[in-house]
Parts: sequence; C-alpha cells; structure tokens
Amino acid sequence: MKRTPPIQIDWKPDKKSATPIYQQIVHFVCNKVAKGEWPIGTRLPSQRTLAENFGVNRSTVVTAIDELASYGIIEGCRGAGTQIVSNTWSLLLPPSPDWNNYVSSGFFRANNSTIQAINRLEFVPDMIRLGTGELDPRLFPEKMWKYVLEKLSRKVNSLGYLEPLGLPELREAISKHMKTLGIDAPPSCILITSGSLQALQLISVCLLKNGSTIYTEAPTYLKSLQVFQSAGMKLSGVPMDDKGIQFWKITQQLRKDSLQNSSILYTIPTNHNPTGITLPESRRKDLIDFCTANRLPIIEDGAYQELCYDGDSPGTNCQGLFNQTSKFLRKYGKRRLHLNNKS
Repeated sequence: MKRTPPIQIDWKPDKKSATPIYQQIVHFVCNKVAKGEWPIGTRLPSQRTLAENFGVNRSTVVTAIDELASYGIIEGCRGAGTQIVSNTWSLLLPPSPDWNNYVSSGFFRANNSTIQAINRLEFVPDMIRLGTGELDPRLFPEKMWKYVLEKLSRKVNSLGYLEPLGLPELREAISKHMKTLGIDAPPSCILITSGSLQALQLISVCLLKNGSTIYTEAPTYLKSLQVFQSAGMKLSGVPMDDKGIQFWKITQQLRKDSLQNSSILYTIPTNHNPTGITLPESRRKDLIDFCTANRLPIIEDGAYQELCYDGDSPGTNCQGLFNQTSKFLRKYGKRRLHLNNKS
C-alpha cells in the first residue's frame, strides 16, 4: 500500500504575540481541521520538519502535539506517522473554562460565608426573617393598594422606558416632600432607583475607589453590607450606645484611612435597623460637625424616617441631621466634593 505523503504547511507562528507559540500551533491545526481543509487521514510532517518549518524548538512542537493528542484530534499511527484521526466538533473545543477563575478576577466579590448562610436561612419556612427589615405581611394595606392600582390602571398608557432620572411626576412629588424635611432638592437633583440597595451600589461603583473604607454602625442593615462588600469596599464597624452611633471613636482610624484611600459614613439615624434607636438632634448636629471637620461624606439611609408607632413621626421632630446636611451642602456645594478626603 502506497504511503500518504505528509501535508505541506506554509505557516509560521507569530513570535511577537502574547499567545504562547505552542498554543498558536494548536489553534492553527484545530482551525484547519474545523474548516475541513485537513480531513481524517491527513498526515502531518515529522516533529523535526515541523520545528524547522515553524522556526521553533522541537520541544515546542512536542508540547503542541501532546495537547492535540489529548483532544483526540491527532494520533501517532505505526508506519504512517502522525495523522488526523477525528474532526468531531466537541473534540475541537478547548477544555472547559475555569469559571471560578473568571468570577474571582471580576470586580464584584462574593459575600462572606456568614452572610451567605444568613441569606439561605432567611428562606427556611420556620425561620423569622429579621435581616431584611420587612414588615409583617398582615400589616400590608391590601384593600388600599387594590383601590390605588385599579384607579391608576386607567391612566397607564405606556410601559416603555422612562427618563434616565426616573418618572418626572414621582421626582416632583419627592422634591415637594423633601421640602417638608428642610431639604431643597429640585426634581433635576433626584434619581429614582429600584431601591436603596441599587442606590448604594451606584455610589460604590461610581463615586468610591476600590478598597475604600465604609464606616457604619455595628450592627447595621445586613443587605447594605453585602452591597459594599461585593463592590470591594472595606467595612469598619462603629460602636453604638442607647443614643446611636459613637462616631468620635473612629477619629484615629479615620486619619490613617485618609492617607490611603477614600472613606465614607453610612448611617441609619432614624429608627435604626436592627436596634430601633433614633439619633437625638444634639448628636446629629455633633455628627455633622465631626464629618465636616474631617471631610467625611455621609450616606444617610432614611428608609424608616417616617415610621413611628408612638407619637409624632421622627420626620417632624428629629430632622436635625437633614437640616444640618442641607447647611453643609449649601456651604460646600459650589465646590467639587471629592471622596478622597483631599478636597
């Protein structure tokens, strides 16, 4: 039987490429087989000839041939040299990607094991969910919402995208409501998000540097910690007493952090989750003075600002932090506020 002559190869790897030469050879052979240019039975030149044609060491050719053989594409046949023995599509694919490596190299980080365990346990039927701060379903005003939604359904004429900042009417209503709290925020300064967690995520990825320090009450809202942690931020718990956050205890650490990266304070001053503490007006003013002196921006989580079962709403008699924040913004609002403590 006449022996099939080896195929002629007129190709050389790119030695300036960042891709290793042996991988270039592997991709070249796979491409030829995939296109049908090298059918089953095609005989390859000897390793020495391939090394000379490619202008590489023989060891490089051996490495490429070993990988192609592991795919099942080529095989050494006695008396016939190395041949193409398969063109099955599945064999032409590279090994399965290491998804764990891709995930670990991404910007967002996985929550720590404790938070992951809490997330799982919150959906166990006999567990009471305290981490999310949700109201008891029995308190949901079902009849009122049915009435409101039925009335609004007659006015809905589009389900398309809204303006980038959100529904104008909603921003206008929020602006009017903020004025009752002593904050002058025109609709153009208001951004509607899907919830507070999306707002925290936007702050983390858009305004803060990776590795920034987030000062927050210890304990605090669990879900917010997940957002900050997944965005690569460092968390620093601040002790609390019966009046709220003891912010003065971070003075030394704040000075150290200011030399390395940006810092920001995340606080829930009214009806704090999970302690229920409301920061008194005197301490709110002291907190604002402290943050102003240390150039420490504040993220105020006001989800429970107007939730009060006894007496007046905290929004009417405990708005010291709101008012003082407005004064702070009026004082420094005309200057660009950098979150690296250098402004």
